[in-house]
Formats: sequence, structure tokens, C-alpha cells
Amino acid sequence: MPSMNSELLASWSFSQTQIHEKDSVAPVRERSADLGVKCIDPAGRSMLQLLCTLRRPKNIVEIGSGVGVASLAMLEVLGADCTLTAIESNLEHANAMRQGLREAGIASAQARIIHERAENVLARLADHAYDLVLIDAGGELLLEYVAEAKRLIGPSGVIVVNNAFDNHKLPKPAVRQASTVATRDALRMLREDPRLITHLLPSEQGLFVASLRPMPRRK
Repeated sequence: MPSMNSELLASWSFSQTQIHEKDSVAPVRERSADLGVKCIDPAGRSMLQLLCTLRRPKNIVEIGSGVGVASLAMLEVLGADCTLTAIESNLEHANAMRQGLREAGIASAQARIIHERAENVLARLADHAYDLVLIDAGGELLLEYVAEAKRLIGPSGVIVVNNAFDNHKLPKPAVRQASTVATRDALRMLREDPRLITHLLPSEQGLFVASLRPMPRRK
């Protein structure tokens, strides 16, 4: 286990400053700040785009889309090749996301925004029908969302959990807040599933990625 010395911290800080977002992202982040919505950090957004570029998911579910900072990141690189189902319980946030999609020229048919509580929507989605599930919400419900995500992904599917550090409470064993306990349990559920390969990426908020292992080739 590496020690958190000054050189390691400096290298990590340097890596976080190497992200250069397009100018079009700035107004979406400003809208998020105005509404008090915590959105994916630049490093996490960049990694999400890289993941989408490598895996080319066709059908995506986003749990907790906020104003669409992560949504637009995925749609930017995937274009018309993917369909996004975005679940956002806050109507003002959902409307702000619609505005951002219009400004970005994203066709309404490409992104279905459902204004409803995620726990009510997920049960209606088909088993194994999605290539990527992004969870950017949860708190106390994260364990439930992860369980649903495991049901939703198809072969070679990917689950991504943003804010995997739970606002930096996760590494502190003494913290027993409900959201932190749920995060620990949810990440453990993914790590201990033998069908999955997992990794916690140290972005500013923490980005946890779980991918189904590829099926062995038949001889």
C-alpha cells in the first residue's frame, strides 16, 4: 500500500489539473452551481468519456442526472449511437437538463428524462437490457440502486458509481452515517461479485467502475 507522502499527493494533484473541458461545459456547470446541484468532477467526467469511447454503450441508464453534466459527457462522445434513460426526481433539475440538451443540439428522442423517484422507475426497466448504468445519486438508497444496476446490465455491461468517496467520509472507519454505511456495503457488493472486475478511481469525488467479466471464448 503506497504511503500518502508529499510526492504522491503532488502527482495526484497534478493529474487532476490536466483535464481541459470544452467551453460548452462551463454554462452547464454554472447552472448546476446556481441550483446547488453537486455534479461529477472534471476528472470523473473525463474518465466517463474515455470509458464510453472504449466500450461504446448503446443503451445507458443514469440514476440521478442532476442538470446533465455527466449526461452530456456521455452523449458528446457517443452521438446518435446511444440512447440515454435519465432518472431525476427533482423537476427543476430535470428541466435544467432539458435546457442543456437543447443547447447542445441533442435530439429529444436520444435522451429520455424521467422525472420520478429512481426506486419507482428502476423496477420497470427490463433485465439485462443496458450496457452502462451510471449511479450519481443514492445516499442511503445506494445499495438498492447497485442491486438494480446488476440486474439491468447485459453481457459486458458496466456499472459506474460517482461520489464513491461519499464526500470523503468513506476512508474514515469511525464514520457510521447512513450514506457512508450504504456506500461501503454497495461497493463491497460489487467487489465481492465474482462476475465483476472492479476498480476505484481516485478522481476528486471517487469513481467506482465495475465491469462484467467477458464470457470465455468457445474453442
